[in-house]
Amino acid sequence: MNRRGVLVGLASMAIPNAVATTALSQQRVRSYRMLMNTSVSGPQAWFYLAQDRGYLVAEGIDITFIPGGGAYTAAPRMHASDFDFGYGDIYALTEVVAAKPETAPIGVYAMFNASPSTIAVSTAGPVKTPKDLEGRIVVGHSSDVALRTFGVLCNSVGIDRSKVTVGAFGGGFREQVEALHGSTSVHGVFGYVSTIASAMVQGGADGNPRIRHLRFADHAPDLYGSVIMASRRIMETDRSAVAGLVRAINRGVADTVRDPEAAIDAVMRRAPYSNRDAEMLRLKTTLQIEMAHSEGRRLGIGAVDAARLQRSIGQIVAANSLERSPSVSEIFSSEFLPPLEQRVRSLAR
Repeated sequence: MNRRGVLVGLASMAIPNAVATTALSQQRVRSYRMLMNTSVSGPQAWFYLAQDRGYLVAEGIDITFIPGGGAYTAAPRMHASDFDFGYGDIYALTEVVAAKPETAPIGVYAMFNASPSTIAVSTAGPVKTPKDLEGRIVVGHSSDVALRTFGVLCNSVGIDRSKVTVGAFGGGFREQVEALHGSTSVHGVFGYVSTIASAMVQGGADGNPRIRHLRFADHAPDLYGSVIMASRRIMETDRSAVAGLVRAINRGVADTVRDPEAAIDAVMRRAPYSNRDAEMLRLKTTLQIEMAHSEGRRLGIGAVDAARLQRSIGQIVAANSLERSPSVSEIFSSEFLPPLEQRVRSLAR
Protein backbone atom coordinates (compact mmCIF):
# COMPACT_ATOMS: atom_id res chain seq x y z
CA MET A 1 0.00 0.00 0.00
CA ASN A 2 1.29 3.46 -0.90
CA ARG A 3 1.81 5.81 2.01
CA ARG A 4 0.21 9.21 1.71
CA GLY A 5 0.48 12.08 4.12
CA VAL A 6 -2.57 13.87 5.37
CA LEU A 7 -2.54 17.48 6.47
CA VAL A 8 -5.28 18.59 8.81
CA GLY A 9 -6.74 22.09 8.82
CA LEU A 10 -6.06 24.14 11.92
CA ALA A 11 -9.58 24.06 13.30
CA SER A 12 -10.24 20.50 14.39
CA MET A 13 -11.59 22.06 17.59
CA ALA A 14 -12.73 19.31 19.96
CA ILE A 15 -15.67 20.53 22.05
CA PRO A 16 -15.63 19.69 25.75
CA ASN A 17 -18.66 17.75 26.92
CA ALA A 18 -19.73 20.72 29.03
CA VAL A 19 -19.96 22.90 25.96
CA ALA A 20 -22.02 20.30 24.14
CA THR A 21 -24.33 19.99 27.14
CA THR A 22 -24.75 23.76 27.31
CA ALA A 23 -25.56 23.87 23.60
CA LEU A 24 -28.14 21.13 24.09
CA SER A 25 -29.84 23.04 26.88
CA GLN A 26 -29.94 26.31 24.96
CA GLN A 27 -31.57 25.13 21.76
CA ARG A 28 -34.13 22.69 20.49
CA VAL A 29 -32.42 19.58 19.15
CA ARG A 30 -33.96 18.49 15.87
CA SER A 31 -34.03 14.80 14.91
CA TYR A 32 -33.13 13.54 11.44
CA ARG A 33 -32.57 10.22 9.70
CA MET A 34 -29.50 9.53 7.60
CA LEU A 35 -29.23 6.52 5.29
CA MET A 36 -25.69 5.15 5.31
CA ASN A 37 -23.83 3.32 2.56
CA THR A 38 -23.47 0.07 4.54
CA SER A 39 -23.60 -1.26 8.08
CA VAL A 40 -21.17 0.19 10.65
CA SER A 41 -17.57 0.11 9.41
CA GLY A 42 -14.21 1.84 9.75
CA PRO A 43 -14.64 4.22 6.80
CA GLN A 44 -17.70 5.73 8.51
CA ALA A 45 -15.76 6.57 11.67
CA TRP A 46 -16.03 10.36 11.28
CA PHE A 47 -19.82 10.22 11.57
CA TYR A 48 -19.75 8.35 14.85
CA LEU A 49 -16.85 10.33 16.27
CA ALA A 50 -18.74 13.56 15.53
CA GLN A 51 -21.74 12.13 17.32
CA ASP A 52 -19.77 10.90 20.35
CA ARG A 53 -17.89 14.17 20.78
CA GLY A 54 -21.05 16.24 20.78
CA TYR A 55 -20.47 18.04 17.49
CA LEU A 56 -23.93 17.17 16.18
CA VAL A 57 -25.68 18.17 19.40
CA ALA A 58 -23.73 21.44 19.39
CA GLU A 59 -25.39 22.16 16.03
CA GLY A 60 -28.83 21.31 17.42
CA ILE A 61 -28.92 18.06 15.49
CA ASP A 62 -29.71 14.49 16.50
CA ILE A 63 -28.99 11.97 13.75
CA THR A 64 -30.20 8.39 13.56
CA PHE A 65 -27.84 6.52 11.24
CA ILE A 66 -29.66 3.83 9.25
CA PRO A 67 -27.49 0.97 7.83
CA GLY A 68 -27.53 0.80 4.05
CA GLY A 69 -27.23 -1.90 1.43
CA GLY A 70 -24.27 -0.55 -0.55
CA ALA A 71 -23.01 2.85 -1.67
CA TYR A 72 -24.69 2.62 -5.08
CA THR A 73 -28.08 1.94 -3.51
CA ALA A 74 -28.08 4.95 -1.18
CA ALA A 75 -29.19 7.71 -3.57
CA PRO A 76 -32.09 5.82 -5.19
CA ARG A 77 -33.27 4.47 -1.84
CA MET A 78 -33.03 7.91 -0.28
CA HIS A 79 -35.03 9.39 -3.15
CA ALA A 80 -37.72 6.74 -2.86
CA SER A 81 -38.07 7.10 0.90
CA ASP A 82 -38.21 9.87 3.49
CA PHE A 83 -34.59 10.08 4.62
CA ASP A 84 -33.33 13.57 5.40
CA PHE A 85 -29.71 12.81 4.55
CA GLY A 86 -27.76 10.06 2.85
CA TYR A 87 -24.24 8.86 2.27
CA GLY A 88 -23.35 7.05 -0.93
CA ASP A 89 -21.85 7.08 -4.39
CA ILE A 90 -22.03 10.30 -6.40
CA TYR A 91 -22.67 8.50 -9.70
CA ALA A 92 -25.70 6.67 -8.33
CA LEU A 93 -26.85 10.16 -7.38
CA THR A 94 -26.13 11.26 -10.96
CA GLU A 95 -28.44 8.52 -12.24
CA VAL A 96 -31.24 9.69 -9.94
CA VAL A 97 -30.74 13.34 -10.92
CA ALA A 98 -30.73 12.45 -14.61
CA ALA A 99 -34.14 10.82 -14.27
CA LYS A 100 -35.80 12.91 -11.52
CA PRO A 101 -34.10 16.32 -11.32
CA GLU A 102 -36.97 18.06 -9.50
CA THR A 103 -37.03 15.64 -6.55
CA ALA A 104 -33.52 14.16 -6.42
CA PRO A 105 -31.23 14.76 -3.43
CA ILE A 106 -28.08 16.82 -3.86
CA GLY A 107 -24.51 16.28 -2.69
CA VAL A 108 -23.21 18.72 -0.08
CA TYR A 109 -19.88 17.21 1.07
CA ALA A 110 -17.65 15.08 -1.18
CA MET A 111 -15.92 12.62 1.14
CA PHE A 112 -13.88 10.68 -1.45
CA ASN A 113 -11.90 12.74 -3.94
CA ALA A 114 -10.71 9.59 -5.72
CA SER A 115 -12.66 6.57 -6.86
CA PRO A 116 -12.57 3.78 -4.26
CA SER A 117 -13.29 1.14 -6.90
CA THR A 118 -11.03 -1.66 -8.00
CA ILE A 119 -10.91 -5.00 -9.74
CA ALA A 120 -8.85 -7.42 -7.67
CA VAL A 121 -6.86 -9.98 -9.66
CA SER A 122 -4.36 -12.68 -8.73
CA THR A 123 -0.70 -11.69 -8.90
CA ALA A 124 -0.03 -15.09 -10.48
CA GLY A 125 -2.92 -14.85 -12.91
CA PRO A 126 -3.09 -13.76 -16.56
CA VAL A 127 -4.54 -10.27 -15.94
CA LYS A 128 -1.77 -7.68 -15.72
CA THR A 129 -3.53 -4.63 -17.19
CA PRO A 130 -7.19 -3.64 -17.60
CA LYS A 131 -7.09 -4.61 -21.30
CA ASP A 132 -6.28 -8.16 -20.23
CA LEU A 133 -9.84 -8.43 -18.89
CA GLU A 134 -11.11 -8.93 -22.42
CA GLY A 135 -12.21 -12.53 -22.90
CA ARG A 136 -12.33 -13.10 -19.13
CA ILE A 137 -14.82 -13.13 -16.26
CA VAL A 138 -15.14 -10.55 -13.48
CA VAL A 139 -17.63 -11.07 -10.65
CA GLY A 140 -19.41 -8.65 -8.35
CA HIS A 141 -22.64 -7.72 -6.61
CA SER A 142 -25.14 -6.17 -8.99
CA SER A 143 -25.10 -2.92 -7.00
CA ASP A 144 -21.33 -2.75 -6.53
CA VAL A 145 -19.95 0.71 -7.35
CA ALA A 146 -17.05 -0.72 -9.33
CA LEU A 147 -19.39 -2.86 -11.41
CA ARG A 148 -21.81 0.02 -11.98
CA THR A 149 -19.01 2.36 -13.11
CA PHE A 150 -17.11 -0.31 -15.04
CA GLY A 151 -18.19 1.22 -18.34
CA VAL A 152 -16.26 4.39 -17.51
CA LEU A 153 -13.12 2.32 -16.95
CA CYS A 154 -13.71 0.50 -20.23
CA ASN A 155 -14.14 3.72 -22.19
CA SER A 156 -11.13 5.33 -20.50
CA VAL A 157 -8.63 2.60 -21.37
CA GLY A 158 -10.18 1.14 -24.53
CA ILE A 159 -11.60 -2.13 -23.17
CA ASP A 160 -14.21 -3.74 -25.43
CA ARG A 161 -16.90 -4.13 -22.78
CA SER A 162 -18.72 -6.74 -24.83
CA LYS A 163 -15.70 -9.03 -24.46
CA VAL A 164 -15.79 -9.01 -20.65
CA THR A 165 -18.23 -11.35 -18.92
CA VAL A 166 -19.65 -10.01 -15.67
CA GLY A 167 -20.74 -12.76 -13.31
CA ALA A 168 -22.65 -12.91 -10.04
CA PHE A 169 -20.76 -12.51 -6.78
CA GLY A 170 -21.00 -15.41 -4.36
CA GLY A 171 -19.85 -15.58 -0.76
CA GLY A 172 -17.74 -13.09 1.15
CA PHE A 173 -14.99 -10.96 -0.36
CA ARG A 174 -12.16 -13.08 1.00
CA GLU A 175 -13.74 -16.28 -0.28
CA GLN A 176 -14.35 -14.77 -3.69
CA VAL A 177 -10.88 -13.25 -4.04
CA GLU A 178 -9.19 -16.46 -2.88
CA ALA A 179 -11.07 -18.26 -5.65
CA LEU A 180 -9.08 -16.24 -8.19
CA HIS A 181 -5.89 -18.14 -7.50
CA GLY A 182 -5.42 -20.83 -10.11
CA SER A 183 -8.94 -20.35 -11.41
CA THR A 184 -9.90 -20.59 -15.07
CA SER A 185 -13.48 -19.47 -14.46
CA VAL A 186 -13.03 -16.24 -12.48
CA HIS A 187 -10.34 -13.68 -13.24
CA GLY A 188 -11.32 -10.59 -11.27
CA VAL A 189 -13.51 -9.33 -8.42
CA PHE A 190 -15.22 -5.92 -8.33
CA GLY A 191 -15.04 -4.01 -5.06
CA TYR A 192 -13.47 -1.19 -3.08
CA VAL A 193 -9.74 -1.25 -2.41
CA SER A 194 -10.37 -0.70 1.30
CA THR A 195 -13.09 -3.35 1.59
CA ILE A 196 -11.06 -6.03 -0.15
CA ALA A 197 -7.88 -5.14 1.75
CA SER A 198 -9.62 -5.52 5.11
CA ALA A 199 -11.38 -8.74 4.08
CA MET A 200 -8.07 -10.29 3.13
CA VAL A 201 -6.68 -9.96 6.67
CA GLN A 202 -9.65 -11.69 8.29
CA GLY A 203 -10.10 -15.40 8.76
CA GLY A 204 -6.54 -16.48 8.03
CA ALA A 205 -3.16 -15.32 6.80
CA ASP A 206 -2.94 -11.93 5.11
CA GLY A 207 -4.06 -12.54 1.55
CA ASN A 208 -3.21 -9.08 0.22
CA PRO A 209 0.29 -9.99 -1.10
CA ARG A 210 -1.31 -12.48 -3.49
CA ILE A 211 -3.54 -9.94 -5.24
CA ARG A 212 -3.06 -6.89 -7.40
CA HIS A 213 -5.52 -4.05 -7.81
CA LEU A 214 -6.63 -2.53 -11.09
CA ARG A 215 -7.61 0.73 -9.42
CA PHE A 216 -10.16 2.91 -11.17
CA ALA A 217 -8.40 5.97 -9.74
CA ASP A 218 -5.34 5.10 -11.81
CA HIS A 219 -7.19 4.47 -15.06
CA ALA A 220 -10.31 6.68 -14.85
CA PRO A 221 -8.93 9.58 -12.80
CA ASP A 222 -11.91 11.92 -13.13
CA LEU A 223 -14.13 9.68 -11.00
CA TYR A 224 -15.06 10.73 -7.47
CA GLY A 225 -16.57 8.46 -4.79
CA SER A 226 -18.94 8.84 -1.85
CA VAL A 227 -20.75 12.06 -0.96
CA ILE A 228 -23.03 13.26 1.82
CA MET A 229 -26.44 14.05 0.33
CA ALA A 230 -29.33 16.20 1.52
CA SER A 231 -32.91 15.55 0.47
CA ARG A 232 -34.71 18.09 -1.66
CA ARG A 233 -37.22 18.52 1.16
CA ILE A 234 -34.57 19.37 3.75
CA MET A 235 -32.85 21.73 1.31
CA GLU A 236 -36.10 23.63 0.91
CA THR A 237 -37.30 23.65 4.53
CA ASP A 238 -34.26 23.46 6.84
CA ARG A 239 -31.04 24.62 5.25
CA SER A 240 -29.59 25.40 8.67
CA ALA A 241 -29.67 21.67 9.44
CA VAL A 242 -27.70 20.95 6.27
CA ALA A 243 -25.06 23.49 7.23
CA GLY A 244 -24.93 22.15 10.80
CA LEU A 245 -24.52 18.55 9.68
CA VAL A 246 -21.72 19.46 7.30
CA ARG A 247 -19.89 21.44 9.97
CA ALA A 248 -20.19 18.63 12.51
CA ILE A 249 -19.10 15.85 10.15
CA ASN A 250 -16.25 17.97 8.84
CA ARG A 251 -14.96 18.21 12.41
CA GLY A 252 -15.33 14.45 12.73
CA VAL A 253 -13.24 13.98 9.59
CA ALA A 254 -10.49 16.23 10.95
CA ASP A 255 -10.46 14.38 14.28
CA THR A 256 -10.40 11.00 12.52
CA VAL A 257 -7.34 11.95 10.50
CA ARG A 258 -5.61 13.24 13.60
CA ASP A 259 -6.54 10.29 15.85
CA PRO A 260 -7.61 7.15 13.95
CA GLU A 261 -7.57 5.06 17.14
CA ALA A 262 -10.22 7.26 18.73
CA ALA A 263 -12.22 7.08 15.51
CA ILE A 264 -12.14 3.27 15.52
CA ASP A 265 -13.15 3.35 19.18
CA ALA A 266 -16.35 5.08 18.04
CA VAL A 267 -16.91 2.37 15.43
CA MET A 268 -16.30 -0.45 17.91
CA ARG A 269 -18.78 1.04 20.38
CA ARG A 270 -21.45 0.44 17.74
CA ALA A 271 -20.08 -2.82 16.31
CA PRO A 272 -18.28 -4.53 19.22
CA TYR A 273 -17.98 -7.86 17.42
CA SER A 274 -16.14 -6.40 14.43
CA ASN A 275 -12.47 -7.12 13.88
CA ARG A 276 -10.73 -3.97 15.11
CA ASP A 277 -7.54 -4.52 13.10
CA ALA A 278 -9.50 -5.07 9.91
CA GLU A 279 -11.62 -1.97 10.48
CA MET A 280 -8.50 0.07 11.19
CA LEU A 281 -6.91 -1.16 7.96
CA ARG A 282 -10.11 -0.31 6.11
CA LEU A 283 -10.11 3.21 7.55
CA LYS A 284 -6.42 3.85 6.89
CA THR A 285 -6.70 2.53 3.33
CA THR A 286 -9.62 4.89 2.79
CA LEU A 287 -7.60 7.85 4.08
CA GLN A 288 -4.51 6.94 2.08
CA ILE A 289 -6.24 6.14 -1.22
CA GLU A 290 -9.85 7.26 -1.49
CA MET A 291 -9.35 10.63 0.21
CA ALA A 292 -5.81 11.39 -0.93
CA HIS A 293 -6.19 12.72 -4.46
CA SER A 294 -3.81 15.62 -5.07
CA GLU A 295 -6.86 17.83 -5.55
CA GLY A 296 -7.43 17.72 -1.80
CA ARG A 297 -4.38 19.82 -1.12
CA ARG A 298 -5.83 22.61 -3.21
CA LEU A 299 -9.57 22.33 -2.49
CA GLY A 300 -9.74 20.41 0.80
CA ILE A 301 -11.85 17.38 1.61
CA GLY A 302 -15.51 18.13 1.01
CA ALA A 303 -15.13 20.13 -2.19
CA VAL A 304 -15.13 19.11 -5.85
CA ASP A 305 -13.46 20.52 -8.91
CA ALA A 306 -16.39 21.56 -11.10
CA ALA A 307 -14.65 20.85 -14.41
CA ARG A 308 -13.53 17.41 -13.27
CA LEU A 309 -16.96 16.52 -11.91
CA GLN A 310 -18.61 17.66 -15.14
CA ARG A 311 -16.26 15.45 -17.16
CA SER A 312 -17.02 12.46 -14.97
CA ILE A 313 -20.75 13.11 -15.19
CA GLY A 314 -20.43 12.99 -18.97
CA GLN A 315 -18.47 9.74 -18.69
CA ILE A 316 -21.10 8.00 -16.55
CA VAL A 317 -23.89 9.31 -18.80
CA ALA A 318 -22.15 7.80 -21.83
CA ALA A 319 -21.17 4.54 -20.14
CA ASN A 320 -24.58 3.85 -18.60
CA SER A 321 -26.71 5.40 -21.37
CA LEU A 322 -28.48 7.88 -19.10
CA GLU A 323 -31.32 9.84 -20.61
CA ARG A 324 -29.68 13.22 -20.06
CA SER A 325 -26.48 14.76 -18.71
CA PRO A 326 -27.05 16.70 -15.47
CA SER A 327 -25.13 19.86 -14.67
CA VAL A 328 -22.70 20.05 -11.76
CA SER A 329 -25.09 22.35 -9.88
CA GLU A 330 -27.78 19.64 -9.99
CA ILE A 331 -25.42 17.12 -8.44
CA PHE A 332 -23.45 19.11 -5.88
CA SER A 333 -23.67 22.31 -3.84
CA SER A 334 -20.57 23.77 -2.19
CA GLU A 335 -22.43 26.50 -0.28
CA PHE A 336 -22.46 24.61 3.03
CA LEU A 337 -18.73 23.81 3.16
CA PRO A 338 -16.75 25.27 6.06
CA PRO A 339 -13.81 27.54 5.16
CA LEU A 340 -10.80 25.78 3.67
CA GLU A 341 -8.68 26.37 6.76
CA GLN A 342 -11.18 24.32 8.78
CA ARG A 343 -11.14 21.32 6.45
CA VAL A 344 -8.74 18.41 5.97
CA ARG A 345 -6.27 18.63 3.11
CA SER A 346 -4.87 15.43 1.63
CA LEU A 347 -1.46 15.20 0.02
CA ALA A 348 -0.52 13.22 -3.07
CA ARG A 349 1.98 10.39 -3.04
